[in-house]
Amino acid sequence: MSAAVSAAANARPAQPRLAPGMASSAGAHPPQWLGKRFDAEGRALPDGGATVIGHVRAPAAVAALGAVHDGLAAAGLSRFWAWLPASSFHMTQFDLILHNRREPERWPEGLSPDLPAPEADAAITDRLRGFETGEAFPFRMAVRGLYAAPGGLGVALEGETPAEDARLRAMRDRIAARAGLAHRPGHADYPFHISLAYLTAWPETGALAAETDAALDAAEAALIAALPVVEIGAPEVCVFDDMTAFRELFRLG
Repeated sequence: MSAAVSAAANARPAQPRLAPGMASSAGAHPPQWLGKRFDAEGRALPDGGATVIGHVRAPAAVAALGAVHDGLAAAGLSRFWAWLPASSFHMTQFDLILHNRREPERWPEGLSPDLPAPEADAAITDRLRGFETGEAFPFRMAVRGLYAAPGGLGVALEGETPAEDARLRAMRDRIAARAGLAHRPGHADYPFHISLAYLTAWPETGALAAETDAALDAAEAALIAALPVVEIGAPEVCVFDDMTAFRELFRLG
């Protein structure tokens, strides 16, 4: 592990866990994406759009991410999530459109919010055809920990160095300008991550939530030891029907 990554790992903030979320919701609120992206049985629901991502392709990295599920499953604690297939593991480099989120502040400038999904996908992705990012790939992302939130479970990432993080964010700015999405709220401080699973049920008791959080702590330590840095390649412009598969149309240079 490089000195930069070691320092980042030692300084990483504590990631969210289930027990505090249960306490704050007091059981009154369902998981964020239940009935929207996944049902209670873990089946994917339609939630399509277009995006710019980098798939995790290195076999060792895919295995390290998959081990998070395996560790929780071995403890009988994986049932609270709908787990994504390993083939879907990716880091979003820039969100383009979600057909279920067409508010003016989230929708591209100059694109009618009334367009049917296929036409909207074609229009937004065509804006990026031939676009040169001016960057060299891969991006080297430091693994900062696991987060477990009302939405789901994933891996928090940031650039291996401040310069690497700034390089990725500068590319996002250029893509945003090209796509007509520089106005979108949250653009400047977007949290880089790899989604692993979506929460479909809160643990039944606070004690069980605490047990699950302890298992997440162990899984986090094992993940950082096995995968302190993950490499993310050239931006892939993709369309998708749900959260389980992303179909590449072309890549940005």
